[in-house]
Amino acid sequence: MLSHTTVIRNAPQQDLINELHTFIKGALKLERCNPLDLTKTALRLLKNIPAARAALFEYFSNVFGAAATNYIQAIETEIKTGELPSHSETDEAVVTEIHSVLVGFIADNPTAWAPIVSTWSLELLGEISTKFAGRAHLSTNLNETLQLWMNCRATKILVDINTKCLSSLMHSDTETCINALLETSIKHSPNFDWVVAHVGSCFPHTVITRVLSVGLKDFCQIKSYEQGSNSPKLRSVVGILGHLAGSHSNDIRSAILEMFLWSLQQENQDVDATKLQKKATVPFILQLAFLSSTLFSSVCNDMKRILSVDIIYKLCPFVEDWCKYFGSNEILEDLLLTLIASCDNGGIQIINVLLDCITVEHHLNDPLIQSIKEKSLEILQNVVYRVDESVRTDKNIELLTSFAHDLDEVHKNLLSLVEVRSQTAAQIVVFLGHGNPSLLVRSLSFLFQNSQTSQHLSLLVKILTHELINKTVWPYVDKSGYFSVVLEQILSKNIEAQVNKNGDNLTQMWNNLLTLLKWEKSGRVSLLNSQIVTKAILTNLTHFTAVFGNETLHVHVMSNILTDLDIPVSSNMDNLPAEVILNLTQATVNYFFICCHEEGTSQKAKGFERINRLLRRLCTHSKVARVLALRELLERALFRKDNVLFGAKNNGTFDESSEKLLLKQNKKINKTIPLTKHSSVFNGGIIGTGKRKLHCLNDLPPEVVAANTSELVNAIKSCCSLSEELEMKFCDLSLDSVTLVSLLLVQFVSPDVMYNGLPWPDEEFSKVTIERDLFIRRMFTNVPVLWDLLSFVAVYRPALCYCSVLMRALTATLIHQWKSTGEQSKSNFTDNYKSLMTTTVKVIDVMALGQLLPPPLCSIRDVLPNLKCFEIVAILKDCIWTYMRDHIPSPALFVGDANGIHWRDPTSSRPAEVYTNTLRIIMQRNIDTLGHMYAQMFINIPKLE
Repeated sequence: MLSHTTVIRNAPQQDLINELHTFIKGALKLERCNPLDLTKTALRLLKNIPAARAALFEYFSNVFGAAATNYIQAIETEIKTGELPSHSETDEAVVTEIHSVLVGFIADNPTAWAPIVSTWSLELLGEISTKFAGRAHLSTNLNETLQLWMNCRATKILVDINTKCLSSLMHSDTETCINALLETSIKHSPNFDWVVAHVGSCFPHTVITRVLSVGLKDFCQIKSYEQGSNSPKLRSVVGILGHLAGSHSNDIRSAILEMFLWSLQQENQDVDATKLQKKATVPFILQLAFLSSTLFSSVCNDMKRILSVDIIYKLCPFVEDWCKYFGSNEILEDLLLTLIASCDNGGIQIINVLLDCITVEHHLNDPLIQSIKEKSLEILQNVVYRVDESVRTDKNIELLTSFAHDLDEVHKNLLSLVEVRSQTAAQIVVFLGHGNPSLLVRSLSFLFQNSQTSQHLSLLVKILTHELINKTVWPYVDKSGYFSVVLEQILSKNIEAQVNKNGDNLTQMWNNLLTLLKWEKSGRVSLLNSQIVTKAILTNLTHFTAVFGNETLHVHVMSNILTDLDIPVSSNMDNLPAEVILNLTQATVNYFFICCHEEGTSQKAKGFERINRLLRRLCTHSKVARVLALRELLERALFRKDNVLFGAKNNGTFDESSEKLLLKQNKKINKTIPLTKHSSVFNGGIIGTGKRKLHCLNDLPPEVVAANTSELVNAIKSCCSLSEELEMKFCDLSLDSVTLVSLLLVQFVSPDVMYNGLPWPDEEFSKVTIERDLFIRRMFTNVPVLWDLLSFVAVYRPALCYCSVLMRALTATLIHQWKSTGEQSKSNFTDNYKSLMTTTVKVIDVMALGQLLPPPLCSIRDVLPNLKCFEIVAILKDCIWTYMRDHIPSPALFVGDANGIHWRDPTSSRPAEVYTNTLRIIMQRNIDTLGHMYAQMFINIPKLE
């Protein structure tokens, strides 16, 4: 305060008295005077006559009030007439002069002037705000009200003056200004809120910290719970912080956290007032949170930093002291439950704090820890009960909204190995799923893909079958339930990932699906009696089979799932879409070749068993599946890169020492190379570098090739199986299916459709088809699995008849080769001779197995190794070729018996002497080595009846 002696010393007393009289007359309007001059006089008096300050500030208030009135009236006139009125220059000049002088006072001596001016300006702002509330269409919206008053010169200057006061006292005494702000806010709320919002925005940290401090000091004086909850100052604190929370929530959160941590620091030098404030801090924060959901949301968002088991352990001794602010333990607990239920942000953090307290393991013998665990469990159960009650009565509860925002945190708890955590998270998912099925599907998808224990999978089942989950919601009910939608989404994403080559590892998901299916099939899980797993897979068979066809990592698990489902079976085959059948067929064939590539394990053996079972079911109930399966199996085994699995030698790379081919060099020299119409370019090698070297990729051991070949034949047999109702005791394959195999072999191996009929022409005619015959012969050499396939066809007579063209081509090439083979080859027993003999024996064996050659011609294979080359040629031409030419290999020659097996009666089909004379004569010439076979073939034969 400025002393009276200072006034006398700085100004003549008489001048001041004269100015005072002038001011009084002007203020009372006893004399006319210029408003600006009168204001300047008042400002001089304000500085020099402390006793007149009340009257002077009252005058200033009238000046600002008049300016505000003129501003509001101008706006109202504009609203009514649409014309923009002129502003009063006098008003602006006067308030600007007051602003300039007061700011100067504050800058010169802030300690003396700032508290006085701040209190006056705040009170005046409150009165103006209240006086004009509802005028000029003042909105209840805080931002619109703030914008309106900040466009007013008078109120803007008042706000700026108050801001200067706060700024000047920032490092000394802001509490007086904050108190004035609170008092005014209490008196003029809510019309005054815009001032609080603006001031707080200018000094967020200072205002928030000081407001909390003032509020805490007032809260410590509260004598009862009712008094505390109805405290005007407390509500003012709530209002101010609530306004600031929108744009300064981080500052509020930091300030509350700072206050809370300060309350935990119990120090010996604390005075009684400080100790009381520290004890009252937690109840104060709880009251703030209870009165303002916005503040509570800010606190909850930082709960993991505010609370921990150790901090709760420190706070427990003060619970009794807190009760005086709430009345009783029951009221305090009910308040906590109400707060938790009303939390719309960060609610999962509160649940996690409770779970941390429940699952704490250290200091287990401490009674306080046991008490914390028990109370935390009780609170958690009550929270769950309240949420359950709200869900069942279809009442909105903010805590569920909070859970929905933090669903990822809920998911983390779902996978916890601590039962109470996972069970609580599952209950939360159920609550969310009751009103929001999409969140339920999201949570189920997460749990389904990431569960690694039976405990977690059982949670999945419990959630799916919980009574609160509405199973009739569209579109889930049309898609066979929630689990079906979960599986659909996962499979769809997997298909997209396979296309984009960026898929996730779904190993755990497939294993979980298989586990759930086994639980359902076992009948020991009553919750799965409704067949939700089976329904989900059947509903998604299109996606499932599409994924199965493109998978390589999880095919064993997926095939196991299909096997356990008995897909396809006669009961559901008619309902399967064609796309599913085709997908499944293609996928099963892919799975077959994947198994062939694997190392020999039990998994591989089981895989082949499942493949055969799937192929048998598919092909016995769908002709389309049978054709597709056989075609894919044969084509991939013969021509694609998989043929090396079965001993193919044509998947090699040639060692090109030069990329410059002769044909290309000739074309560079002459654009038109004169070639005859049927010219051929042979690429056996390059001049100067010798014959091309073929690097065979087939380095598989013979036993592996044999095993793969055996499995291929078994797979083909499965495709040719009869349905169970048609299956016979001695014949389990369909003759039509085996015939299809033979036709496919002809289609794949024979390079054209000419001369593919059953009849054998004259041997001379083979000169016409020699090129095609050599191609077929090369196929059998390079792809040896063809012999096994022919043998398979030959067993199921008369299917081999349709492969007549192949037998004919092989025989024709053998005749030509034996003609060109000298006797020295036999004496040297070269590789070429051995290969030629082996091929000849194979051809005769296949023809004999298919009963195309009757006795004794079918026994020629035992005779040939003892004969000379020209003798072999004679037998092939005069006996085999001639017989086949005159006896067309027709299915009509075979008769089926009651067991479904077709036979050709050897006694009625014994060849005439013209077909055996050459063989007889040659064997007679070599009677010394072939005597025992001669007797068997020509002497000791059954007599015709």
